[in-house]
Amino acid sequence: KPKYHMLCHASYWMQQYGPQVNYHVEEEEAMNSCLRLQLEHSNRQGPSRDLAHRFAVSEGLKFILQGGRWVNPKSKELCQA
Repeated sequence: KPKYHMLCHASYWMQQYGPQVNYHVEEEEAMNSCLRLQLEHSNRQGPSRDLAHRFAVSEGLKFILQGGRWVNPKSKELCQA
């Protein structure tokens, strides 16, 4: 019920103060479920390190799949997938 009550006041707040910053929590809740999913496959000895490594790998893969460019450390040439 708290979300419904807050919605009753939303039009007044938007008229007075403009768009609400950080008001939507659905994205944060979705991120929380993603973190929990990643922690399922961890040994829980270093959860911060495990999460950082998994997200770095997934961001790197996303970068490559979206056609990103990088410098090959061995040949010093510009590469693209």
